[in-house]
Amino acid sequence: MRAPPTWSGCAGPVVSSARRAGGGAGAPWRHTRGRLVCPACRHHASVTAGTILDKTRTPLTTWFEAAWHVTTAKNGLSAKTLERTLGTRYRVAWAMLQRFRVAMVRAERDRLSGDVEVDETLVGGVQHGGKRGRGTAKSIVVIAVEVRQPKGFGRARMRHVPDASGANLLPFVCDVVASGTAVRTDGWDGYNDLPKHGYTRQRTVLSSSDDPAHISMPGVHRVASLLKR
Repeated sequence: MRAPPTWSGCAGPVVSSARRAGGGAGAPWRHTRGRLVCPACRHHASVTAGTILDKTRTPLTTWFEAAWHVTTAKNGLSAKTLERTLGTRYRVAWAMLQRFRVAMVRAERDRLSGDVEVDETLVGGVQHGGKRGRGTAKSIVVIAVEVRQPKGFGRARMRHVPDASGANLLPFVCDVVASGTAVRTDGWDGYNDLPKHGYTRQRTVLSSSDDPAHISMPGVHRVASLLKR
């Protein structure tokens, strides 16, 4: 499969959708000189108005090629890789990737349910000296992952938090995990009040466990490793 080679090939699906939507009185919009024209009031609109392509200066051919690469990349796609692939500037590739990512998130998505692992990870590269663990100056990202039975993982949610206190961890869990869910955590005190919010906490103290962290809580560690690639 290849990206559409021409502007008309890229704009065609957008124009067809707008024509089906029709004008205010049900009359279809006309397509003239790259613009949509309402036959009733003569209002002109861009074929990209109301989409993630609105007011872009990047050619539609580049947008559609980028969409193809984003949706077919098996291991994700960074802005740097997209920059090299498309031959654009890094800022352009980054902005396009951000618009695609925002568009792919469902605002009305359901909260996680079943068995859910919750833990934090540190993002920020190698650091020499200073505090370690949850007291570090690195960025803290809290992760929640559905654990499937007998094996496998479901949906995941992440959020950057200022620190690993219960004041930040509990709102995250309440926002992304359905009430009544069994939540697996480590022994950190920030999760102590989960039962008060309707969750069943399954607590594993990693320091006293015979299994390493990636065995006791494989879901969040898998997602964390993908995040840091």
